[in-house]
Amino acid sequence: MDESEQHMENSTRQPGIIQKARTYTRALSRWIKAGRPVRREAEIVSIYKEHCLPCEAYNEKSASCRHCGCRVNTSTTAMLNKIAMQTEHCPLEKW
Repeated sequence: MDESEQHMENSTRQPGIIQKARTYTRALSRWIKAGRPVRREAEIVSIYKEHCLPCEAYNEKSASCRHCGCRVNTSTTAMLNKIAMQTEHCPLEKW
């Protein structure tokens, strides 16, 4: 299996519950330590529409990333949306 096939296979599988909890806990910890900075609503919507929706790793059914398992959407509530946390970025380096 070449690198692009492996990436595609990895991006279509959702992480397990333990990996999701680990990823979310780390993201939440970084965000809280930084003082809970949030992105502006326009930036959240832009990232979601331009990067997440068209991404092969986006799981529309669960509104989450298949790569890291985090929820991504247009919510400005950072605890419910990784994009809203200004300390976070895409694990595939798309945003």
